[in-house]
Amino acid sequence: MAPPTGKTNPFDDDEEGAGNVNTSFRVNSSNPFDSQADESYDVSINPASEETYEDMNSDLPVEASWQYLGDLPYRRIPIYSDIRWNKDDEDDFGLASYSASFKQQQRSSLLDAQDVQALLSTSSVTKVSGCPNGGPIATITLPVLGDSMKSAQLRIITNAGQHLASIDLPPRQLAKKYSAADIMSIGFTDRTVLIILFRDSLCLTYDLRGEPILPAFHILPKGEGRGTELVHCSIFEGGVAVLSPKMQCAIVELLDENDDPSYANAAHLGSRRISPSLNNTVASRASGEMFGGTDSQPLNYAIVTPLPTSAFCQEHLYSFVSIAVLPRIHTTSRHPEVFLSTSDNSVVVVNAATTDITDVDCRARIKSPIVAMSFAPNGRFLACFTQSSILTVISTSFETKVLDFDTSEGSQNPPSDMKWCGEDSVVLHWKKLGILMVGPYGDWLRFPFENTENVWIVPEIDCCRVVTDNSIEILQRVPPATAALLRMGSIEPSAMLLDASDAFDSGSPSSDEAARAITKTGMLLEAIETCMDAATREYNIDMQKRLLRAASYGMHFSYKDPNRSTIMGGSTLANENNDFMPSNPAIKFTATARKLRILNALRDPRIGSVMTTLQYDHITPTGVIARLVAINRPALACSISKYLNLSNDVQLYARCAKAAALISSDKFKSDAETAEVAIKIINDGKDGAMNNGGYASVALAAGKAGRPGVANLLLMLESSVADKVPALISTGSFADAMAVATSAKDAEFIFFTLMEYEKFCMSSSPDANVAQNTFLGTVINKFTPEGFHTLRRYLETMPDIKNLMNLLLRAQKSVEAGAAMSKKAFEPENETPEKLKFLAEASRIYSLGKDTGFQKQCTDEHMDLLKDQEVLRKKYGTEEVAPIGSSLTTTVVSIIRHAAVNKRESHKLLGDVDKLAKKFRMPEKRVWHIKVKAFAESGQWPQLRKLGDSKAKPPIGFKPFAMAAIQGKQSDPEIMRYIDRVTISEERYDLFCEAKLWKRALEEAGKLRDTRRVANVRSSCNSADIGQLADDMLNRLSTMNI
Repeated sequence: MAPPTGKTNPFDDDEEGAGNVNTSFRVNSSNPFDSQADESYDVSINPASEETYEDMNSDLPVEASWQYLGDLPYRRIPIYSDIRWNKDDEDDFGLASYSASFKQQQRSSLLDAQDVQALLSTSSVTKVSGCPNGGPIATITLPVLGDSMKSAQLRIITNAGQHLASIDLPPRQLAKKYSAADIMSIGFTDRTVLIILFRDSLCLTYDLRGEPILPAFHILPKGEGRGTELVHCSIFEGGVAVLSPKMQCAIVELLDENDDPSYANAAHLGSRRISPSLNNTVASRASGEMFGGTDSQPLNYAIVTPLPTSAFCQEHLYSFVSIAVLPRIHTTSRHPEVFLSTSDNSVVVVNAATTDITDVDCRARIKSPIVAMSFAPNGRFLACFTQSSILTVISTSFETKVLDFDTSEGSQNPPSDMKWCGEDSVVLHWKKLGILMVGPYGDWLRFPFENTENVWIVPEIDCCRVVTDNSIEILQRVPPATAALLRMGSIEPSAMLLDASDAFDSGSPSSDEAARAITKTGMLLEAIETCMDAATREYNIDMQKRLLRAASYGMHFSYKDPNRSTIMGGSTLANENNDFMPSNPAIKFTATARKLRILNALRDPRIGSVMTTLQYDHITPTGVIARLVAINRPALACSISKYLNLSNDVQLYARCAKAAALISSDKFKSDAETAEVAIKIINDGKDGAMNNGGYASVALAAGKAGRPGVANLLLMLESSVADKVPALISTGSFADAMAVATSAKDAEFIFFTLMEYEKFCMSSSPDANVAQNTFLGTVINKFTPEGFHTLRRYLETMPDIKNLMNLLLRAQKSVEAGAAMSKKAFEPENETPEKLKFLAEASRIYSLGKDTGFQKQCTDEHMDLLKDQEVLRKKYGTEEVAPIGSSLTTTVVSIIRHAAVNKRESHKLLGDVDKLAKKFRMPEKRVWHIKVKAFAESGQWPQLRKLGDSKAKPPIGFKPFAMAAIQGKQSDPEIMRYIDRVTISEERYDLFCEAKLWKRALEEAGKLRDTRRVANVRSSCNSADIGQLADDMLNRLSTMNI
């Protein structure tokens, strides 16, 4: 069929003016579902009964297998046929899987096997999702009625039907609350994370091995462990978005260590972060760091952002009908955008970062509400299916409407699935009607799939996978290079080169002439590269070889011509070392051959990865290695990483995965023999010192496989602390992990080991007290002192002091235990009874020690002081007499000060001061100093005089009295009252100077015959008379000295 010409493909990024096509197309002339329609549009190749793509008659031109969608050729490529998806089940239900009890419920003695299968299919629904870029398939069969099936098993299988993992749903811890009917949707992200969404917004995440990644969480939580019921959801490349009946919307972005931390930090303020559980962090830390992870953020985490769509709906008086998400790589804000179709024929767009809502107002272009939306892989176009059965394709900016296509003649119901086939067509699937492919101008192709009951579509960036009950096929636009090369009658240089190569292989002498003709056109290099590109896009190995032979023939033919030898490489005399320098085409030829070998190995049924060359380039060889390890194909991963000479870290990652698989499968050899083989695989003949993290990674796997002996032998060789500590913890060697962390002086790992061991103890014993005693005993007796002190400092920050006391008492550290209890007593929130309770316990703890008598006595005395303070407060009815928290000295001062206020009871108050001083054996001098200072500060000068007169010679002398009077700015007679009773001349001089009694100070200096003191008086006073007297005295003293 010759392709139409003269049209511009509005989906094509390479065409000029692609964004300016404003013409609307609608096909009404023929019914695409009508069996009498033009046969050229009806493709009905059955891979199970017809020739496969690789086995087609080589006499037929390749173009005979193509079907044209307008001017675009498409091909339907069977990859795997006659697949038995349930190899362990004697009944063949395709991708559906039923438990024995459920099948027994549906069986009846009056029904044959075919009727039973029909009954099972009507009472259940099978959900299928494919991992992007040719990855595995996840499938689960759910009941139509909630009570008919309590649980279901989700299976992860390769495209060839090989079983990878199984997940029982709902999980055991959720089985009482959920049933299989509560599962709403399943799907993969572009980072191979499997999302399982329940109808109450509960979200589960798993990897390709069926291991949980994040703890279960509700996207729209209600509180008390409940979530909000959902009506729509959209699982996209970066996470999932949900919509509730009340028009509440939220988006979940699944991130990992490869994302910039600033991206998560820039999330909306209303968002929340879901972090992995501690067990998952430990298990993946070593391998994550070795394969490019960092300590700055978890290996996997999620950002949940609620969107203000409910209020927006109430304001504009409409509801939302469907939901889709445009990934952040296609948005200008570099954050996902949620598209919500409205009940009034429009679409609103919500930015996940700012939560800004924009109504694009496309009501004039769309005549009925949109019930389904799907974005093109390049993010430039949006396919919309409306309630009136119109397929509309419009640009994501809603400026350009490309297509209107009416499907109402075939079905009034919306399709069960609508996806893109690459970037050039939309594919729609209706139950029992097959797949309809619609092109940019309303051209269509129908694929009825009559010999299979169920069909599922898996979109890819350059094609789509079609999964049936027994086969896997690819629908793909024929690559332009391949179309130009293999089209019948093509005169492209590449086609001429292919014909010349075929002629050469058949021994025809015309091959040389044909090759020379291409050479004369100057397009030989272009022909060679086209053949190589076409080879990478072929699935038929014979065709791959044929195209590569053509490229090789062109390269060798060019080498005959010295003027064009650069296609093969430079001259052997290119430099003085006689090195032969390969050219870019030669390098590309080698790379092409390597890529084809890898792609063919991946497509092998034992691997089952349906990956195209574009998908291979998209995820990179490193991503291919990661996927092979994830699906437990480490041997091939190891071979490919070595074959491509990838970075040392990637090769080590693959070798470690291979060693881990060996340990898990080899149960009969001794630990030493198994460890020796594993070490050889890890080292691969290289220096073991270059394998930091490798031994620990394999040791983790050995611990999980129940081989702790092997794990310990491997860990003896590990030199990376960051990898060794988590591995030792995983094997239960907590004391060794603590020793390693201590030797590295890493406080984080010391604390990490403590917390992991405590969790281990708590999970090992049903009695919490026994578990706590085991934990503390091991920390004290087996862990390093640094571990003990780290735990002590951590427990000191806890509000409950019980665990800290247990730790310190078991370690026989009575001083620290009593001090901690006493510190607890004086926390601000504690009242006096609580303080006394804690201090009594502290006194008891001090009594347990041999050298803690002093601490016990101090504690007991302070308890007595607290009791006496309480008595004083009750006696005088105020807290001022004995402030809460005051010391003995402060209490005495407060009592004396209160005597100045309560003069009627001052005698009693001063008597209580003497009682306290006597009870607590306060030194006499200290008591006198306190009284003098307190009387002076409170203005009780009569009491101060009375105190001074109470003894002829006070124990502190009269200088403090005089200083108190001076500082209290008393009269000179009052000051002289005390100075005159001071017997030491030097003190009298100082007091006179302090009181600014300069004449008396000068007289006292003269008695001392101290010229320095006389000069000080002269310089300090402002009196001329005193200055003259000082000069005279200085002269007399000078004469006396002579």
